[in-house]
Amino acid sequence: MKPFHLQIRLDLEAASVACQWFGSSGIHAEGNTQFALQENADALLIPDPCLIDLQPLLAEIADETISSAEQLADSDEFLLLRDLLAADDFTDLTEQLFRFLYPLSQDRSRFEAVQKSTDDRVWVDPDNRLVRVWFATDRKPVEADDVLQRFSSNQSSDQITYGVCNVFIPQSHKPGSTGTAWWRRWIRLQPDDSLQLQGLHALPNDVFRAGIANRLETWWNSGERNVFVYIHGFNVSFEEAAIGAAQIGYDLKVPGEMAFYSWPSQGKTSASGYTADEATITASVKHIAQFLHELSEHSGAERIHIFVHSMGNRGFLSALERLVAQARPQLSLGQVFFCAPDEDVRTFKDKATTFPHESENRTLLVSPQDTAVLLSKELRGGLDRIGYVPPVTVIDGIDTIEVGGFDIFQLGHGYFAQAEPVIHDMREAITTGRPAAKRPIPRPFNDHFVIDVSDEPKT
Repeated sequence: MKPFHLQIRLDLEAASVACQWFGSSGIHAEGNTQFALQENADALLIPDPCLIDLQPLLAEIADETISSAEQLADSDEFLLLRDLLAADDFTDLTEQLFRFLYPLSQDRSRFEAVQKSTDDRVWVDPDNRLVRVWFATDRKPVEADDVLQRFSSNQSSDQITYGVCNVFIPQSHKPGSTGTAWWRRWIRLQPDDSLQLQGLHALPNDVFRAGIANRLETWWNSGERNVFVYIHGFNVSFEEAAIGAAQIGYDLKVPGEMAFYSWPSQGKTSASGYTADEATITASVKHIAQFLHELSEHSGAERIHIFVHSMGNRGFLSALERLVAQARPQLSLGQVFFCAPDEDVRTFKDKATTFPHESENRTLLVSPQDTAVLLSKELRGGLDRIGYVPPVTVIDGIDTIEVGGFDIFQLGHGYFAQAEPVIHDMREAITTGRPAAKRPIPRPFNDHFVIDVSDEPKT
């Protein structure tokens, strides 16, 4: 256990919540209390046990960013508790925690090792940080004893399965990484920093809708009710999609709920696997359209931000066309990121030019170092793919950003989520709504923009 954390355990039979907090010893609790579980609390969406890291809050009390129990209660770290406890119980607990933390905060030497993000916000990864991710998929569920265990990589379903899962983010996590290859860890004698899928719950559609709507309404303030949707590409399993979505949401550090749609990619790099995925993404268009429509209509999201990768771009653009053909309402789109699209240049340009839904801004991320899209180009006799440059295709109403300067063995086809400058730029786009020309990281170059990853200071 890590020092300075709050442990939460649920007793569903007794409808109670047990809270224990730990100081410099991660073994012996400094205090504990127990409260009744709030009526109508949906415990299926809550990891058990759950640990909340108190060290960032200690640092904020030390620098007087937090100076009262009321301000402590407003901290993002306690969003989960607000959903579990009645208002009076939540106030009681945060008052006890403030009385516990304040004397400790006066010893400033203990915060010398506290890490801060690039925008100077205190952020320390806890030992057991679980990120909640909402999902929808038309993969066939695989069950054992009526318990959902995973989803198939080679079988699809005629129905959408909705649900929520939890992804473990290790203390050693670095922005842009889902884990270091085992052989690199072995050479460097470093601990396992892999993100791990730890919980998977299928939910009825109405429970899914109500759950995400409740989170947006009760966890986030007006102006912060974002939903981030990741639609993956070729050669991605359900587990990899969940981990990829969690990594994007965690590294962005923007208020809101993270979700993903997983279509039945076979998760194979072979030519046959690629051909199968091409057929599958086409068959999944109706389900992607249904998911996006329901999310926009029933979640209460103020803005839905889309991260669509590789072959997933085909499904996304076709899904928008389907919604228009069905006379469905406009989606509540915020920022749309077309990431490394594996699509014919002419087809993408045609669909993007006639983009049938309004959005705050659209960004196209391309690269001369994306070998996966290059192989797709060669597979088609050298016909240009929009995600691989040159040539750079510029489309009216879309900011084209060429990403280069990275090691293909380090980043490769997933550079959009793995290069820190790109992550920072996406965060800037989401939080400010500014186009690339008014953001600090993209550099104008001819008729498009460039982000050179090699310009990022090495850490």
